[in-house]
Amino acid sequence: MKLQTPLKPSTCSLRGFAVVAILASMVVFSLFTLPNALAANVTFKVGELPDGVAVNPRNGKVYVADSRDGNVTIVDSKNNRQIAEVQTGNGPSAVAVNPSTGTAYVTNWFDGTLTVINGTTNMGLVNITVGYYPDAVAINPTTGTVYVANYYVDNVTVVSGSTNKVLENVSMGDYPDAIAVNPNTGTVYVANYAGNTTAVMSGLTDKVLVNITVGHCPDAVAVNPNTGAVYVANACDNTVSVVNGDAVVRDVLVGNDPDAIAVDPNTGDVYVADFKGGTVSVIDGSNDRLLENVTVGNGPSSLAIDPTTELVYVSNYHDNTTSVFPGVASSTTSSSAPPTSSEPTSTTSSSSSTSASGGIPEFTPQLGIAAVVSTFVAVTYVIARRQTKL
Repeated sequence: MKLQTPLKPSTCSLRGFAVVAILASMVVFSLFTLPNALAANVTFKVGELPDGVAVNPRNGKVYVADSRDGNVTIVDSKNNRQIAEVQTGNGPSAVAVNPSTGTAYVTNWFDGTLTVINGTTNMGLVNITVGYYPDAVAINPTTGTVYVANYYVDNVTVVSGSTNKVLENVSMGDYPDAIAVNPNTGTVYVANYAGNTTAVMSGLTDKVLVNITVGHCPDAVAVNPNTGAVYVANACDNTVSVVNGDAVVRDVLVGNDPDAIAVDPNTGDVYVADFKGGTVSVIDGSNDRLLENVTVGNGPSSLAIDPTTELVYVSNYHDNTTSVFPGVASSTTSSSAPPTSSEPTSTTSSSSSTSASGGIPEFTPQLGIAAVVSTFVAVTYVIARRQTKL
């Protein structure tokens, strides 16, 4: 056996110091810089072909419409664990929650009904007959009135939230498939897919006030309750039309096949689910510029924002999951992070780890400290090496 020549004590100490110092600098750098990056997405399993998603900000319950299973999965957002499965009609396609009452409403595509779910008992109360192929639902939380967009009969069914009775059907454009309500004004906005328009309906009279021409194949609509700005996702153009008053002021290019849209009422930022792109495009509501493209699951078809936690929930149609990630406001301040599921199926990072401005990471005092520590270690190591060789 060949004996190895032992290293000089000074050299051994030097190398040991170098290894420890470099590792320490890496730990310091990670601790001080990682919180400024967008947090990883948490993805958890739901039912088959999840389509609609909604969240109640008052109790943290998340509702996911599993279109193939004919039920709604209810998840506790505190731990991403399933609470219950509630049977609905055939082909649940969209879901909305009244935060004032906790009641959830689910449209059932194939049987033309609206399922009402008690938010306390998690039990289905009644199935209300609406129009053929209902594709979207929205609620006025002040009046409790529920609006259902019926795709194949070109109308919106107005339902009383207190009696669960149909009040009337209002004619719309061709193939209405998305709907939103401004909770401050009660105004209702309906995207007409084949008509390339968005109808503006009075919440007081249920009369259509104006039809606004938007992009091709408008597939989703959302409203900022604070500014009144309306955002329409155009599936065939890969754009979002920004509407101010009764006219489009600009179009914002987003991902492939935008299929759902939501506005964070706290920040004004707009989130767009790109169905064929597998991403969520984030638009700065103050200047209508694209901030981020967040990678989610396969076929994101719907999304919802919890304004209390600033977490974004995305249903992924093709892989039977729901993704959760912090909104732009919380990710830049690290005020919230999605809870890890007890049985997470995957963890993916955002497609960008830059600051909200979309450029280089934002400089912070923590980042400066980490840089100084790393530089000190590197310089000390070089000086020590030079002295050893002398």
